[in-house]
Amino acid sequence: MLTLGHDRSFLPRIALFSKGEVIPTLEALSNVLHPSNQNLTPTQKIWQRWHFKLGHIAHSHIQKLALGGFLDRVSMGLLQTKIADHPKCAAGQFEKQTSLPDETPATIKREDHLGSLKEGQLKPGDRVFCDQLESRVQGRLLHAAGREPDKDRCCGATIFVDAASGCIHVEFQVTLNATDSINALDAFERSSLHMGVAINSHHTNNGIFKSKRFVHEILKNSQSIRHSGVGSKWQNGVSEGAISIIASHARTLMIHAALHWPEVEDASLWPLAVSHAEQLHNHTPNSSSAFSPNSI
Repeated sequence: MLTLGHDRSFLPRIALFSKGEVIPTLEALSNVLHPSNQNLTPTQKIWQRWHFKLGHIAHSHIQKLALGGFLDRVSMGLLQTKIADHPKCAAGQFEKQTSLPDETPATIKREDHLGSLKEGQLKPGDRVFCDQLESRVQGRLLHAAGREPDKDRCCGATIFVDAASGCIHVEFQVTLNATDSINALDAFERSSLHMGVAINSHHTNNGIFKSKRFVHEILKNSQSIRHSGVGSKWQNGVSEGAISIIASHARTLMIHAALHWPEVEDASLWPLAVSHAEQLHNHTPNSSSAFSPNSI
């Protein structure tokens, strides 16, 4: 197999297979967990199954879940003195390949500010960060059968993140105008009230969130809203990070599906991948606190 790299990022641009080797290669990828595969031990296959089931999270996170009693320690070989090497995941390796800018700015972390939003200063609902995710690929609607016209398909979503718990809520939109954004806001608040959490304040970027209709909807609900400064998207870094997490996990799920079931791979199914990534994030215990965002 030959790979041609991008001039700047050295990412693989195209793969050229010898004649007659494409189908066997794809079949080999789809049979990784098959009993006939002798390249992985039974314990490694169990680790890999949990890796797939939990949305391709890190093996170190899976190990903490097992040691915390969430998974079967015995079947995963955690009672042994030496743990077998974790197998590599093809979808995860592809997902890590991201293009970097020419000059990557240095990021300085201030230890006195790390986690300050979550250490007793806020309770769930006190502050919600929100931003919008936009996709150039039109996504299928969740309630339709795929026969809707392109103009009625999803073009993006609004992401809501609770600062105290880290819970992420995604509302898909056909357009990113004020009307659909307000409908997304109402749907999020109904979901929060259903879980017993009342929203008190929002922090957003500018753009559509600064429109009179959107601000009026916030104030009508006796809530406050704060916008990031011009050119200061870092102030809304919580929602930016949530978009990165959800998009990264959804992209990995789409790559995994394309590798293991190429006959039915469809890029327009990205809303389903995003919904699944959101579900896994909210229900998987955190590697440091052992609590899931939904439980908080």
